[in-house]
Amino acid sequence: MATGVATKMKTRFGEMIDVAIHLVDSEEAARYELRGSTTVFVNEEWVPLDVATSADRMEAFLGKSLP
Repeated sequence: MATGVATKMKTRFGEMIDVAIHLVDSEEAARYELRGSTTVFVNEEWVPLDVATSADRMEAFLGKSLP
């Protein structure tokens, strides 16, 4: 679900955001202490799961977070 939301946000915000999806056991994820299978960060800030899995909530979150 969060992957689909990420794809929609990339379409909506285009070059304003960079989307990368990594598995919990990837080298990129190794520097974080992840406790769940779905974890989303925006500008190094953790995003709550209820936001990350809702296109409407994530769009509002990014609208406030992006310059």
